[in-house]
Amino acid sequence: MTFDVDLGTLRRLAGVIPGALPVALNGVRVAASIRPRKFVIEGGDDTPVTMPRTAFQVVYPDGSVMLDSGLDRATHDSFSPDKPEPYFPEEFARLRRALDAARLIVLTHFHADHVAGVVTAPNFAELAAKTVVTAHTARLMCETPHRPHLRLSETQVARFIVIDYRQCMPVAPGLVLIKAAGHSPDMQMAYVRLQSGREILHSIDAAWNMDNIRQQKGKAAPWVKEDVPAVLAQLRWLNGLLASEPDLSILVTHDDELYTTVTASGLVGATLAV
Repeated sequence: MTFDVDLGTLRRLAGVIPGALPVALNGVRVAASIRPRKFVIEGGDDTPVTMPRTAFQVVYPDGSVMLDSGLDRATHDSFSPDKPEPYFPEEFARLRRALDAARLIVLTHFHADHVAGVVTAPNFAELAAKTVVTAHTARLMCETPHRPHLRLSETQVARFIVIDYRQCMPVAPGLVLIKAAGHSPDMQMAYVRLQSGREILHSIDAAWNMDNIRQQKGKAAPWVKEDVPAVLAQLRWLNGLLASEPDLSILVTHDDELYTTVTASGLVGATLAV
């Protein structure tokens, strides 16, 4: 199996929608899970690995677009009910304010740590009206939600901006979605081009750690049901970009060391604009 998205196409599509390109990309860590490395990457050992639960904010001169929505404490605790894991309520409160202020919210796939910030919000109807999901994501949220309490009705899903596309789709100036089924059937990556010319490819959950990409080895968590050939094809593609595009920055949702590095360097702002 192959996964081959042309970077030139992404660059072209980033300029299709009129308007100023984004000026910054910000991130937030609202929680974390601690897992043995042997679950994060095939062949790993028992060393504990911190996996943050993050969301990102594409900042424009006149507003912002959110990539994913984090998760509330109850949803976070549902992943590990017998062993409480780190949760940062002040960061989630700031994320909620950023979701309220955003002009658009993009949910990359149906997993709870990506959608719960919208689904459980007291102002769900208001947020849903500016939230983009694919038709596949919408169906999964109705039929097989990642957590039972996140199930939506057909009426609720109808409030979303539901899209469908073949491979790549621009949704805002400098922001292009990429279909990348594998980790989940509906997953999407996101390409961001800033006014400065800096390019960022957010690989979402194709990898849990940059070592998955560097070593081209997939996850090994027994509870994760992925399309393994599809994921490995994406890891090969991402690894190729690491080698051939040194100016392209790749993000991974759940890599704590990477998140610390990119925020310390200024590539990603560590505070959401609200």
